[in-house]
Amino acid sequence: MNLTNDLWVEKYRPKAIDDLVLPEEYRQNFEIYIKRNELPNLLLYGPPGGGKSTMARILTSKEGLIQNPSDNVMEINGSAKETRGIGFVDSTIEPYLKIPPSGNDKYKIIFIDECDYLTDAAMSSLRAIIEKYSKYGRFLFTCNIVSKVTDALMSRVQAYEFKQLPLEFVEQYCKKILDNEKITYVDDSVKFVISNLYPDVRRIVNCLHRNSLTGELKVNKDTVMTNEKLVIAQVLEIIAFTNDNQDPKVGTCIGNLIKVLGEFDIEYRGIYQNLFFRKEVPALCKVIINRYSNSHGDCLIPQMHFMAMIFDMIKGLREYRAMTTARKV
Repeated sequence: MNLTNDLWVEKYRPKAIDDLVLPEEYRQNFEIYIKRNELPNLLLYGPPGGGKSTMARILTSKEGLIQNPSDNVMEINGSAKETRGIGFVDSTIEPYLKIPPSGNDKYKIIFIDECDYLTDAAMSSLRAIIEKYSKYGRFLFTCNIVSKVTDALMSRVQAYEFKQLPLEFVEQYCKKILDNEKITYVDDSVKFVISNLYPDVRRIVNCLHRNSLTGELKVNKDTVMTNEKLVIAQVLEIIAFTNDNQDPKVGTCIGNLIKVLGEFDIEYRGIYQNLFFRKEVPALCKVIINRYSNSHGDCLIPQMHFMAMIFDMIKGLREYRAMTTARKV
């Protein structure tokens, strides 16, 4: 049994550019890169599940620019502790690039996923390496929060923003998978999964797969409603109640939030990303979210660090409300 082929998220991952939802300009540019066998250093950024990593893997495959990926492509998880620092850049990436590409490939490609978690020192070191090995070395970065990428690194890449996939496309995509797998389902169950996990298409597909093992989609709503989703909902309510000057309700939400953080293991990274890209989150709060997201990896107690962010957001919103009220007077 080939486990990869049995995982829907891999089985139905787009294999060609035409399978992706892209602006026409992007599509033409990526097709030109492949046709001419010319690739600039790229940064693909945007919220989770928008197709960034898929696009990167197409470009670094035999359908893209690399005929010998096992020798000429290095894929790195930029958020892992052992790969995000300058030590990995010096000990692994540069030695890899010192040897020219093998076979008929024109490039060696370093694909760094989630590069927004690299340290500033690592990004600074990469800046010099990009220039040093520009003859045959290329870098392909993906990230969710582009503001974390240093200006020096940004100036050495061509950046493409991958936006959230349209809800209508995601629903059609999911139903196509279910139909292909001959799964019995009702529309409301599919919509419930999507509404709770959107825009992360990978998590949506994995959830549908996990709940369809019997040949019928049976959704446990308590399971789909993740702890992270509960945290996000409480934070959004805190923001709304603070803006409306409803302090008692803010206090209730804070109590609920502390309870969830204390009882469950929380994946904070996804929460920071989700909140940052939410349209209903004010810009002032996004600045605070970005700051705490950057420092989260170095904090001692994640729950306390997260709650400190919440109180900073409340303080900032109250000060802004007081300032705007004083101006009106």
